[in-house]
Amino acid sequence: MLLKRYILRAIGEIFFPFFFVLFFIASIILLLNIAMLTNGVQLNMGDLMRLYLYGIPANLFFVVALTFYSACVLGLSKLSYDSEMLVFFSLGVSPKDVIRILTPLCILVSFVLFVFSFVMTPNSKQAYKDFISFKRNEINIDLKPGDFGQRIGDWLVYIDSKEANIYHGLVLYANTTEQVKENFIIAQSGKIENKQGVLELVLYNGEAYFSDTPYLQRIEFKEMVVRNFFAETQNSKYNILTYWASAFQGDYKQLKRFSQSFCTSLFPLVSIFFILFFGIKNPRFHKNYAYFYVLGSGSGYLLCMYIVSMNFPALSLLLPFVWLFAGWYCYKKYIKRFY
Repeated sequence: MLLKRYILRAIGEIFFPFFFVLFFIASIILLLNIAMLTNGVQLNMGDLMRLYLYGIPANLFFVVALTFYSACVLGLSKLSYDSEMLVFFSLGVSPKDVIRILTPLCILVSFVLFVFSFVMTPNSKQAYKDFISFKRNEINIDLKPGDFGQRIGDWLVYIDSKEANIYHGLVLYANTTEQVKENFIIAQSGKIENKQGVLELVLYNGEAYFSDTPYLQRIEFKEMVVRNFFAETQNSKYNILTYWASAFQGDYKQLKRFSQSFCTSLFPLVSIFFILFFGIKNPRFHKNYAYFYVLGSGSGYLLCMYIVSMNFPALSLLLPFVWLFAGWYCYKKYIKRFY
């Protein structure tokens, strides 16, 4: 069908450039996050690519949702302001025909988003955590002299210099234990050892300070061993159905994740009437504000979804249907009447 070919081509010409640009930006942000979260863990190029692949589902989720909606609105708008849509309407084509063309595509994109958000993203995040824990317990610790903010487990670590596997001028600080509010250790030298899966930091010639209100304890030592920096590595064995079922069993945070994933996944499908409302215009009477419509409506939906889901996560599950009804009302009043 000529109309279908024109519409799909117009959408594709906008979708793919937008998609690759947004995906590139999201990939740069993902790599920066990986660099910050793995500070102090030695990774080779293969490990970095593996972590990058684990982060792709979450990145693609929002990129696909926003890009598809934008491409549909801008694609129809381009046809409208090139007067091609008016030609089709004058030949007897109705907006219902456009809906029939876009509906299967919207259903497919929403289905893909459901797979990404409810299956691939949780599994990839858990695999990411397991892999980081595994690499840390492999003792691939790479402490850099003079670098602040390096972390080993709960400890912030600073070193003056490094000679082979021996560190000099170590300073350790932690304040996460319940029994002791603050720990502060200074040592002239030290080394990291892995004994049968237990990570040890062996310190030589130093002082340790432990703040246990209202007292401050000070210890001088010739040798100190700090063990159990990391929790034991445990591979994910959870069932995806059990994982999401917890959202309806009192886990408030999980319910927020579920509602946000649900609303975002349905966004392309429930926006089908808004796509026609914003995309079909008469160039003789309307100016081309398609980009503003896309930014305003897309950001408005996501912002509203976020606010409602953070405060009333169960109620936010109704948002897609409210959005669908609002789009249908605008379509019926401003598009169906005239075309």
